[in-house]
Amino acid sequence: MTVGIEAPRLKALTVKNPWAWAIINAGKNVENRSQPTSHRGTLYIHIAKRDDEAGHENEAIRQARAGAPQAVRNHLQLQGYVLGTVEVVGCHYSSDCKTKDGYCSEWARPGFYHWELSQPRSLACPFPEVGKLNIWNLAANP
Repeated sequence: MTVGIEAPRLKALTVKNPWAWAIINAGKNVENRSQPTSHRGTLYIHIAKRDDEAGHENEAIRQARAGAPQAVRNHLQLQGYVLGTVEVVGCHYSSDCKTKDGYCSEWARPGFYHWELSQPRSLACPFPEVGKLNIWNLAANP
């Protein structure tokens, strides 16, 4: 009898644009969430079906968008697509990183858990996927 080996589950997180775009393209190294995560390792970043309109006015995003090639700026128009991957390397509550100079990152916000992100990688071909709340298993195999 042959026992099959199950492929590892690929984990994903749905994030509204322009924040999803900023994680992959603008150095957003903290994801602010109301709940902590114990996940460590690769996480696919999925763009939600709705944007956070106020986020488009964020100065760091505006500067990154202005300096990005047109093909990369076009990703700001995507909804319901997996855009790329990051590594989740840690998680802490905002009060744990507050200093007189601010927080652990310019992207960090008070009153949230800071999911620490590194090594963003854009997919050569973003692909459509239905998102979910929290961390979820990616159905497609990129």
